[in-house]
Amino acid sequence: MENAINSDSDGCAPARVSLKQVIKSLGWLAVTTALYVVGLKLLKQHPEWSPGLRVAVTLTPILPGVFYLLSLLQSFRVMDELQRRIQLESWVFALAGTVVVSAILNVLNANGLGLAQYPHGLQIGGVYMAMFLFWSVGVFITNLRYR
Repeated sequence: MENAINSDSDGCAPARVSLKQVIKSLGWLAVTTALYVVGLKLLKQHPEWSPGLRVAVTLTPILPGVFYLLSLLQSFRVMDELQRRIQLESWVFALAGTVVVSAILNVLNANGLGLAQYPHGLQIGGVYMAMFLFWSVGVFITNLRYR
């Protein structure tokens, strides 16, 4: 009788992120990246475009980026407690790292010591890339801690 109470007869095994969900997330990330790269090329080829059009092209990756973040939130909901903690700690690490790098670049630029590649800070693509790199490092470090 005691075994019946403690068994997993109600089907409450921890859910896993499905391959379909991963592919959906990566698809949105690919669209975001492609739009960013195409936008950069278009802006270099057409310096005569109006500021409004240049801003619109630059901000185009935001919409699929939001869909990417929403798909990440969906996968976050089906993770078990340890997976959630690992992801949360990794995202906090990514946020902090990106803020620090952005602040350093802005201080350097404000004082005339900026890097030639980043005269206006990280910009949208650099922020995405920095977040991804810091998140990857955060996942690696956090997984080592919980082994």
